[in-house]
Amino acid sequence: MNTARHRQERGRWSILTTVLPLLCIVVVSFAAPSRSLSSSEQLTTDDKRLLAAGELVMKQKNEQRGAYKLIGGQSWQIIDVPIDVAWRALQDLPGYKNFIPLATEADVKHQAGDEADLAIRQQWGPIDVRYVLQTTRESDRGAVMFRVDHSQEHDIRAGWGFIRVRPYKGERTLVSFGALVDIGDGVFVSIIRPAVRRDLLRIPTYFKRHVEGEVRGLPMDAP
Repeated sequence: MNTARHRQERGRWSILTTVLPLLCIVVVSFAAPSRSLSSSEQLTTDDKRLLAAGELVMKQKNEQRGAYKLIGGQSWQIIDVPIDVAWRALQDLPGYKNFIPLATEADVKHQAGDEADLAIRQQWGPIDVRYVLQTTRESDRGAVMFRVDHSQEHDIRAGWGFIRVRPYKGERTLVSFGALVDIGDGVFVSIIRPAVRRDLLRIPTYFKRHVEGEVRGLPMDAP
């Protein structure tokens, strides 16, 4: 009985700790949100002013799809590097461990053209979470789509999204992110759901820190 209870608790915590770094997950049974890839029209004049000032802009969303209780939305941030630098970082799948919170491993298990399977491992204290993301690179849009491989071990109930980079004035880059996820049910989950959504939508900020840090760390004569 104690063993069963321990497994239940571990499963519950696995779900909670996995959704924090969720980048852009696409459930197989749902259509990918391709229309969101050109979502800059959702930005108001005030949003653009905040972006220009270096702020993260977030637009939260809740949605019910069948049995799924989805949370998430979209977020944007300007990165102080040229588009080619940001796009190179976005294509570097093993480098995702540098901006996925709690990630300790990001290993490409299989790759064929623009499709790749990325195995993620996250660790926090006694928690050890693993799952595989099926990724799709869309070079013409400067975007990467992700979907959870439900045929392999995973702790995410449902979700999908994207991350995209586009040129911005002054040799900078606009990164946009969108995701909707279901982190499960229960009283405790209901309490933390708003915090999980905020952390999810901060992905552009984590990516910004990673990319700008990498650029500053390059030698002065680096290409």
